[in-house]
Amino acid sequence: MRKYVVILTFLLLALGCNSDAETVVPVTSTAPSPTITEQTPLPPGQQKLPPLPGEPPIQPGQQNLPALPGEPPMQPGQQNLPLLPGEPPIQPGQQNLPPLPGEPPIQPGQQNLPPLPGEPPIQPGQVMQPGQLIQPPDAVWDGPTICTSHGVFYQPPAFGVAIGQPIADPTATILDDGRIRLYAFAQEIGIVSAVSDNGRMFSEESGVRIPGTEAGQPRVWRLPDGRWRMYVSKVKEIASFTSDDGLNFIKDPGARLTAQAAGLPAISSPSIVEVEPGLWRMYYSTLAVPGTGPGGKRSGSATSTDLLEWKVDPGWRLGEGAAYLTESAEHPFPVVAPDGSVSLFYGKFQASQGSAPDGLWRATSVDGLTFTDEAYTGLYFGNDPEVLMLPNGERIIYYGDFDPAIGGQLLSGTCTEW
Repeated sequence: MRKYVVILTFLLLALGCNSDAETVVPVTSTAPSPTITEQTPLPPGQQKLPPLPGEPPIQPGQQNLPALPGEPPMQPGQQNLPLLPGEPPIQPGQQNLPPLPGEPPIQPGQQNLPPLPGEPPIQPGQVMQPGQLIQPPDAVWDGPTICTSHGVFYQPPAFGVAIGQPIADPTATILDDGRIRLYAFAQEIGIVSAVSDNGRMFSEESGVRIPGTEAGQPRVWRLPDGRWRMYVSKVKEIASFTSDDGLNFIKDPGARLTAQAAGLPAISSPSIVEVEPGLWRMYYSTLAVPGTGPGGKRSGSATSTDLLEWKVDPGWRLGEGAAYLTESAEHPFPVVAPDGSVSLFYGKFQASQGSAPDGLWRATSVDGLTFTDEAYTGLYFGNDPEVLMLPNGERIIYYGDFDPAIGGQLLSGTCTEW
């Protein structure tokens, strides 16, 4: 009993201690709770920058930079760089770099880098490698050809020519003992010579036939009295040298033919054929001076009764102004058929893409003045041709080409049609 009284007393004392405590009343706010609007999740890559006043919602990948004054709304993926004065609106993927002076507007994917001096314009998608020659897209010829190359028989350092410099302009004659003597231009040296028993493999001869400062582009001709005359180009005129032995040449007085008389700014590549006893015809062409580039060359002719004084034939044989074949033609060399018709072998190098392959071509004429039919030899990038009748009755063609890593080279070949 005493135990229960103690417990009851303890409970009463505990209740008495809390009788003066404040009653805690919950406080209820009268301010309205903010309403949270449910947001749509942002797609990856989109920023939730507020749109500009009056602008439509921003799309994924689009920037909301303000449009330039007077510019149309920005499209996805388009940049609003300011236009150059007078330029049309920029298309997607196009850059608005200013064109070079005198250049046409730049097309999408085209670069307006200036071409190298003397080089033709670079076409879209064309890549130039160091030391690479520009070849037209149709350089691989699938049409008929009339010649086959024997390959290179001279290249630097033959005759002491430095690597990268030209050995060029081959011309040849038959000696009294049946051997073939070939002359060629060697850069920084002059006109040199070599001999052969078969017309293909040659042995260099010592010495220089004509010093390099005197002449270039030689063409040798056997005179009726047995001497040799070398016709050469001196830019503004064709000159000549005469020799009793084919080794030591003495300059003839005066000029054989001037560029002015021929109607050309510079003249080159004199080649001679006998039209009839006592009458000779010389063919020549425009000289390719540095900086002029490919194309634009033409060939003319002149006649002589003494091989010294020459009278220009009216009109042009090949190239601009010719009756039929008006494409570029340089370094012509004539071959006379038994029926009196004439073939001209010449170099054709075009200034435009999509044209016929560069290299040696042949045109034919009934009278040696009007050339009509034309054929590609197949000797790509060949030039400076000379055709020689060998003692065995076969013909051989000598010509040159150029490899930037080696220099000018001399080659030979044979043809099924002359």
